[in-house]
Amino acid sequence: MMKNETALNLTFWSGVINYVRAAAQPAEALTPWDFREQIEAKTVLVFRTSIAGITEQLMITSGMNKLVGENNWTIDLEDVDKVLRVVCPKSAEHKIISIFKAKGESCEIM
Repeated sequence: MMKNETALNLTFWSGVINYVRAAAQPAEALTPWDFREQIEAKTVLVFRTSIAGITEQLMITSGMNKLVGENNWTIDLEDVDKVLRVVCPKSAEHKIISIFKAKGESCEIM
């Protein structure tokens, strides 16, 4: 019986380790916001902004990184609409717009 119990324990712990590995994300990609919104599916939100260049983009960078994570948003400065694309839950739309308004920039969903 001792041999079977050991096998069961190894199988159990092997499954736990594999589950943790599969669910793991890089620590830098996680924010407290990710944990709160974990259940809500992420989507791509597209906005028209008034960002004119890199200087204005740097003003909103800190807020956007805190809200959705560093690698989850981009602004196309070459596009006439200065398009912002964000990978996040739909519920973050108003938070994103408020970040832009706080810095004196406009941002509206397309």
